[in-house]
Amino acid sequence: MEIENWMMTTFIFSLCCLFLNVTGINNDQDLQGKNFYISDGDVSMFDGREIKNGTFVISEGNYLLRVKKEKGACLIVGDNTELVIDGTLQLAPNGFKSYDMIRVVGSNVKIHGKGSIIGDKSKHSGREGEWGMGIRLHGSSNVTISGLSIADCWGDCIYIGGNSRKTQISNCLLRGSRRQGISITKANGVIVSNCKIANISGTNPQYAIDIEPNKRCTVDNVLIKNVTVTGCEGGFRAVIGKKGFGNARIGKVEIRNCRVMAKSRHTIHFAGCEQGVVEDCFIETRKGEKPILSRKVGNLSEKNNQVIYK
Repeated sequence: MEIENWMMTTFIFSLCCLFLNVTGINNDQDLQGKNFYISDGDVSMFDGREIKNGTFVISEGNYLLRVKKEKGACLIVGDNTELVIDGTLQLAPNGFKSYDMIRVVGSNVKIHGKGSIIGDKSKHSGREGEWGMGIRLHGSSNVTISGLSIADCWGDCIYIGGNSRKTQISNCLLRGSRRQGISITKANGVIVSNCKIANISGTNPQYAIDIEPNKRCTVDNVLIKNVTVTGCEGGFRAVIGKKGFGNARIGKVEIRNCRVMAKSRHTIHFAGCEQGVVEDCFIETRKGEKPILSRKVGNLSEKNNQVIYK
């Protein structure tokens, strides 16, 4: 019995040493190359610091995030990082036009958990701008985001740009944000699967997923599968805007086995794509509205879709 007690004590001690509490951190380097466990009420790490080369666990509880400056971020995620979010991260109201709650700039990043990221859409103190993001991927690669709820952002729940590569978003609930559920502006290899996107409304474009490259940018190899869209002003779109024609590019976009509806804008819209696929989808659209609107698409495949007009 004494041997068993000694072994258990040793195991618990070793487990406790695996994670370090971040209270009292004074510089960015303290958040790099280590594992951290954040307990309820400890918010000292949310001030724009970068975490990388380690594991960062935010336990159950409520946490208040603050953005300190225009185009700032609450937490920056670098290379080789696992960020586990089991708590609720609530953004304090601000008046900035552009900011990120979480900004991913590294490679080999996993963000997952059973927690929530909640923006300041209903309490935002400014009137300008549309770029307050829940999670922004900028120049990242090999990133997975899963299991989270992201809601009520001033801009998008998730924004993918900066030439990001190999991004997977799965089993997430994205709801209530002002501009988009997901924006994809410069990326290659994006998979969105088994997600629910709801009630995106507030400022245009107001789509569940908007694939729209910026000037001189490319988006290619996007797969949207098993995604349900309800209560959004628009469903899915892959378009090159007026400023992008002639200098932006959309390669291949696939939409498979999705259930999608739109309140006031297009349900599915392709414009300027090289290749589009819509297969095995349930599409609910308004009377007089095309379920799949397309123009200047090189090759569009539509198979086994069920359309209901409301």
